[in-house]
Amino acid sequence: MSGEQTINRKYEHIEIVLRENVVYPGRCRDTYRDIKLIHMALPMIDYNDVDTSIEFLGRDLSAPLMITGMTGGHRETTEINRVLARVAEKTGIAIGVGSQRAMLEKNTPEIVYSYRVVREEAPSVPVIGNIGANTLNDIGWRDVQGLVDAIEADAIAVHLNPGQELIQPEGDTRFSSRLIDKISELVDNLSVPVIVKEVGTGLSMETVKALSDAGVEIFDVSGACGTNWMIVERYRRRDNARIFTAMGEWGIPTPIAVVEARWASPSSHIIASGGVWSGYEAALNIALGANMAGFALPILRAVVEGGVEAGIRFVENYISDLRATMFLAGASDIEELRRIRNMVIAGATREYLGARGIDIDIYMSIKGWRR
Repeated sequence: MSGEQTINRKYEHIEIVLRENVVYPGRCRDTYRDIKLIHMALPMIDYNDVDTSIEFLGRDLSAPLMITGMTGGHRETTEINRVLARVAEKTGIAIGVGSQRAMLEKNTPEIVYSYRVVREEAPSVPVIGNIGANTLNDIGWRDVQGLVDAIEADAIAVHLNPGQELIQPEGDTRFSSRLIDKISELVDNLSVPVIVKEVGTGLSMETVKALSDAGVEIFDVSGACGTNWMIVERYRRRDNARIFTAMGEWGIPTPIAVVEARWASPSSHIIASGGVWSGYEAALNIALGANMAGFALPILRAVVEGGVEAGIRFVENYISDLRATMFLAGASDIEELRRIRNMVIAGATREYLGARGIDIDIYMSIKGWRR
């Protein structure tokens, strides 16, 4: 694929997610309805004492939140990344960039700056680089280190997106087991941690276990509750994308992916993203076993419509909802929320997890395990 094709695709993706309905249908609401935090009428804490702060990648955050990687690689995306980075810096949360493949294919100052602007505008919070796992088939760890150095990233996200690539007109579906060795090579050689993430279809316990055994310690489950990149790619096709019609509900809902990831690797750092678009949903996922939550589409739409101030309002409201949920559940800080036992997993979600071999009683005792 040429550099120009990759660059143009980056901007086309942004146009589609802003214009079209690309969100998974409502089945995730059923999953969330099965998960309940129990109301504590006497929470044993004062609301003003609720502390949402954490440390991540050696930096202090105001809340366990990340603007997950979305864009870069096109001159029109530079300003979007600039605004998102200003929001992250002002609110004290982490931020990722979109796939840096464009930097490998056309390493011009303009392309590099579309990513580099994030560190320029967000000097004090974690910045996460990004490269596709399938791209590792063609490059070595030194190339990835170059991507890290170019934007002064605190970590690099390696994204897994076989569903998206399957539908994408120019998709690269090389996802053989050799990628485990390539990712392990990154873990062993890079100067920063490796995060393995999905892009909206969820991580299974099998995937997390294999990559945890390869040395990966941070996972972003990016489950099937938010943006569906198979839908996005369907809009880019010139045929009827018949395979998508057959697989439109494919994926693992975010709360289930969190449980599967924690069950597979009790000591890993787990980020819950994929439709986690409110502080309440973030609290549920953290209580289920995540360390952090991430979001992309709603803040992208907010800043495109209203700039930095709209983005800041979105994050501040999100943190306010997270704090309120923690208060009513009796959790004074994020670690207490992760260890909380006063919650119920019921209905089809409990049955699903049981069918996957996850004993809920045992799981509740390991979900808050801390390294």
